[in-house]
Amino acid sequence: RYWIQTQFISAELTEDQLELLLESLERKIVSQQLNLVRTQITLGSFQGEAGDMLLSFQHKEEQMLTIALVELSGVQLQEDGSAVPRDKPFEAMAALFVALYTLNFLSG
Repeated sequence: RYWIQTQFISAELTEDQLELLLESLERKIVSQQLNLVRTQITLGSFQGEAGDMLLSFQHKEEQMLTIALVELSGVQLQEDGSAVPRDKPFEAMAALFVALYTLNFLSG
């Protein structure tokens, strides 16, 4: 018999991220944030459409809130659209994606 060992994503959201998610939920911007994070994970390069997606937020505060949330997951988003990964952000971004997906599903 062969045993296949599976690794699970072990990243957890920080208290700061949870507070930012709550504020995002109150501002009703979770679906926009989900689209941004989904695009970054799908591209795998953390580059490309982030700038255009940040511009889709109606208020500067929403952009800054989103930038802070993503940065806490290990990816530095710039207002010009560039994105710079720090360390190994995939697990943290995946945890953020799951949280945003769940909140979007439950609030939709």
